[in-house]
Amino acid sequence: MLPAWGWAQSEKPYVREGNSYYKDLKFEDAEVQYQKGVNENSSSYEASFNLGNAYFRQGKYDEAKKLLVNLAKSQTDPKKTAECYYNIGNTDLGICEQFLGKQDIKNALQSAENALADYKNSLKANPYDKKTKYNYLYTEKLIEMLKNNPQPPQQNQNQQNQQNQDNQNQDQDQNQNKDGDADHDGIPDSTEKGSNPDKPRDSDGDGIPDYRDPDSDNDGIPDSVEAGEDPKNPKDTDQDGTPDYLDTDSDNDGVPDSEQARIIPQDMAERILEAINKADEKVQQKVKDEKNSKGAVKHEKQW
Repeated sequence: MLPAWGWAQSEKPYVREGNSYYKDLKFEDAEVQYQKGVNENSSSYEASFNLGNAYFRQGKYDEAKKLLVNLAKSQTDPKKTAECYYNIGNTDLGICEQFLGKQDIKNALQSAENALADYKNSLKANPYDKKTKYNYLYTEKLIEMLKNNPQPPQQNQNQQNQQNQDNQNQDQDQNQNKDGDADHDGIPDSTEKGSNPDKPRDSDGDGIPDYRDPDSDNDGIPDSVEAGEDPKNPKDTDQDGTPDYLDTDSDNDGVPDSEQARIIPQDMAERILEAINKADEKVQQKVKDEKNSKGAVKHEKQW
């Protein structure tokens, strides 16, 4: 038994060294070590999965997708299957970004739709993963914008600020209704206000009480997502007595939810939106040039 065990573990030193490089953002060096691990043990999930991540971080999206798709097909563990499709979705968003850089809206839209399907497959394997839900919702907005609206979808703090402003302008009678839901997160106001309705709870100390705050713990994940399937009885993943929407580390894994929520790298999201804006500017300039050369002509947006 020992020789077989030793062979099966022979990739571990390469994976550990690759992880060290990856942590230091030396993704090319990490790729080399993970590849050595795969060469030593082609059935190693860790070596292959991490190699896909190293490809992704270098913008080698085609290589990452090919590897991860094959890896996903070979998995019997739902959690690993979900992880694979989760990262495949991120890879398809990277491909979407590349097409947007070329002003190729048609293929960018197709890649975004592929990403949405990937996240859906991930959720089929792990239905309650809030990070995947977050990315799924983001991609839905991206697709909608590519099809109909040149304005980028709001996200993270900008989205929260707008939602907060909208909530502050809601009808006062609704806010006073103890069974109301002022921030539309599914959690009753009476629950979010806490034990003293005259002094409503403000968990993140941002000056906006929880019952009017769509992200009460300010972790970047909307309360409507963290509340779970039954918002009237908010989910408490780690069973510590603090519901997820108020818990900054809801699964008690030592990694703040605010970090886990950003599986779509923030710089990638910003580049995607910038590329879309540039594409729209190019279309508008083309329309303006044609009008100047041919007179007033009616045009419709191409996307």
